[in-house]
Amino acid sequence: MSFKELIKAELELIPEQELQKLYDIIKDWPKHNQEYQDDLGALLANCEMSTGIADLSYQHDHYLHGTPKREIE
Repeated sequence: MSFKELIKAELELIPEQELQKLYDIIKDWPKHNQEYQDDLGALLANCEMSTGIADLSYQHDHYLHGTPKREIE
């Protein structure tokens, strides 16, 4: 059974007066989803710091655990 079919089956169980609330949530979902992504992007940008290490993310095992540096591909 697909997710759409599962959702349709569940919709049949929801009282009519509650469907307006659900509709409002579904209708606004793309807008809220974009807002959450924007908020996450802003949070990550605020957490950014300059370490002076250009290859930190690629060589994180070396800097955190002392393993040999990986060859750059």
